[in-house]
Amino acid sequence: MIVKFCGINKIEYAQMAVDLEADYLGFLVGITHRAEDKLTNLEAKMIIESIDFSKSTPIAVTHLQDARSIISTMHEINVTAVQIHDSITIEGIKEIRSAFPDGYIIKAVHIQDRDRSLEKAMYFEEYVDALLLDSRTIDRLGGTGNIHDWNISEEIVNCVKKPVFLAGGLTPNNLDAAIKKVHPSGVDVNSGVEINGEKDFAKMSEFIKIARGK
Repeated sequence: MIVKFCGINKIEYAQMAVDLEADYLGFLVGITHRAEDKLTNLEAKMIIESIDFSKSTPIAVTHLQDARSIISTMHEINVTAVQIHDSITIEGIKEIRSAFPDGYIIKAVHIQDRDRSLEKAMYFEEYVDALLLDSRTIDRLGGTGNIHDWNISEEIVNCVKKPVFLAGGLTPNNLDAAIKKVHPSGVDVNSGVEINGEKDFAKMSEFIKIARGK
């Protein structure tokens, strides 16, 4: 099971995630909606350059919609992986792919209306490396701490061939049930491994053990 810890905004959080051998560490850059753990490009770059990523991969998590801006951000913080949370055209995704032919592109699909969510997942599937199913609110494109309808997520997993990450309100307490219901390729967590807004090593450790069946 692939594990991604998101909302990494301190060196110590990044080190904890790397020590636990998380597959991906998400850095929130180019953020246009509400997010307490957003970073400037310089802040993200400084954290990323301070960590040994030989066993994990840093990923830019962004609300940017313009391919050139996303590409510039990726270059600035020195990553080749990106998770796109807002709208983007297929042409934009192709432009990012051209700039990073060996990169990794995840497109977030927000689970609200069943038909619309399923349509979006199938629309983007061909052009990205993975999909991420997340919750959203009026002012947040992720990091809501809210669970969405796992029945819709399960249906998407069964309909697409690309890897699917499950996000949205996951915690060590509900992760096992989520995995058994949805059967995703990977799981993504942010606030679900925090105490009072701070990443907690014990919660992160428990989360990754459950995800990997240890």
